[in-house]
Amino acid sequence: VDDHTVCLFTAEPMADLLDLLVSLPIVPDHALGEVAAKPVGSGPFRFADGDEGCVEMRSFAQHWAGAPALDRVFWRAQPDAELRVAALLKDEADIITGVGLEEKRAIDSAEHATVVARASTMCIILMCNAQRGVCTDRRVRQALNYALDVPALINSVKEGAAHPLNGPLTPQHFGYDPLTEPYPFDPHKARALLHDAGQGNDLELIVDIPTTSPDEAVLIAQHVGQQYADIGLKTTIKPFADRPAYAQMVKAKQIDDACCFDSSPLSTYRSLREKFHSGIAGPWWQGYHNKKVNALLEQAWATVDDRQRQGLYRRAYRIIRDDAAWVYLYSPTYFWGASLRAGDLRVGVDGLVRLA
Repeated sequence: VDDHTVCLFTAEPMADLLDLLVSLPIVPDHALGEVAAKPVGSGPFRFADGDEGCVEMRSFAQHWAGAPALDRVFWRAQPDAELRVAALLKDEADIITGVGLEEKRAIDSAEHATVVARASTMCIILMCNAQRGVCTDRRVRQALNYALDVPALINSVKEGAAHPLNGPLTPQHFGYDPLTEPYPFDPHKARALLHDAGQGNDLELIVDIPTTSPDEAVLIAQHVGQQYADIGLKTTIKPFADRPAYAQMVKAKQIDDACCFDSSPLSTYRSLREKFHSGIAGPWWQGYHNKKVNALLEQAWATVDDRQRQGLYRRAYRIIRDDAAWVYLYSPTYFWGASLRAGDLRVGVDGLVRLA
């Protein structure tokens, strides 16, 4: 419309449009497709120099929120977790990402560094195959949830560094319902549901798992197999070492009875649309179908008022939880390492870092 106004037209109502726009990458239009294109953005720093190994950014004084406190920021790639920690402890890095439990212990024991924790937007779950097999029965899916002691799993697999899920979203999500309870550990109810579904002690569950992302998937599978055995379920675990190929298998809806996966979009719109609306059958949908959920989501997408839209999402959320579309496990806690000289490091949703 003018230098500071953009008018967007959508093919259908999309009340979540603003939430989606902030996640769009920004690149120079003349550089699309060029390998050597310099990145651009909308933050308080601009690209100065660098490559995949190290990028230098310099402050942008005309930023809408004012000039940043730092003149320059360097982003240095280091895939080895031990070397990242070593760089932090040697004062060669001010902040490091991707701190696991082992690295956390090393930083905790240091005097001039600290660990910063944040609840994540990641959901670690077992997606259920609701198109074919034993998980087409709602009672079986519910039994799989009741049969798991998720707090014990968190203590065993994550050393307590996670929060049980009460549905398909985390408290960081707009559509999360804080009044919904997680499935309690109730093996007696799990057995009763399996009995009602006509499933005896010969029931076998085939669970696909990746060996990375989540990295603890193998440990999850061991815990799940042990607890399902307690209610008479025989669990066969099928590991997949090729993570990209595993994701494509899930996307192609070729999973066995269930699969261990991670759900990460911060957008409630994307998470629920791509995974639970059977009319759209999005990339990560695995056969779940409920007409009420479809109608509530469609109504939410067309509702501009935030409070009303949130209420619609929460109603859909409760149904998805009760239908046990997934086996809801946990949302992991993320850790960063910070040098004390970096000042007060505050990490927000999706890794937004603030230095006070």
